[in-house]
Amino acid sequence: MIFDFSEKINTKGLRIIFSNDELSNNFISRDIFSMTQTHSNNLKIVNKKQLVYENTDGIFSQNKNHILKIKTADCLPIFFLSNNFFGVVHAGWKGLKDGIILESSKLIKNYVEDISKIEVFIGPSISKKNYEVQNEFIDYFGSEFIDEVDSKLFCDIKGIAKSQLQKLGLKNIIDSNQCTYDNDNYHSFRRDKTSKRMIGLIYYE
Repeated sequence: MIFDFSEKINTKGLRIIFSNDELSNNFISRDIFSMTQTHSNNLKIVNKKQLVYENTDGIFSQNKNHILKIKTADCLPIFFLSNNFFGVVHAGWKGLKDGIILESSKLIKNYVEDISKIEVFIGPSISKKNYEVQNEFIDYFGSEFIDEVDSKLFCDIKGIAKSQLQKLGLKNIIDSNQCTYDNDNYHSFRRDKTSKRMIGLIYYE
């Protein structure tokens, strides 16, 4: 099943789609760049000599012929969009704690003159009411993003990401408003303990 979020974004020519199944052959004639995601804060600029990037949780490109791929099953798929530079970052709580958004902003500034013009799109990910956490999350992120319900703690991981983005000048944020846990068409590790992942792609038409 394909989920097309392209109409939610404003950057012309770019598409963002998700699939809950293996990719079709629609993009066989173009290079697809992917990551071996490890909840790190490591980022790479892709090049045609390497299609898979080990121990990497964010990939970026200036080449409009490239397709960038991410796998998620509750973590945040964060897409960065502009007319001549684009990328995608896999951000779970570990990555957010270790500064993957800060590292992303540093990288983007090397390629984009005005970072405030970057459009950010947050794809399907787990919502606060479904993301139960332990006390140490208050130490990591503060109590602002933690709610206590029936003696359990729930973390707004998307709110954390948005706050970090905005503080770095990335304020043009579009939220898919899709929860992987609530939607049975999406893969969710928290819900099903599954090894299956959602596949997200960003590319120019």
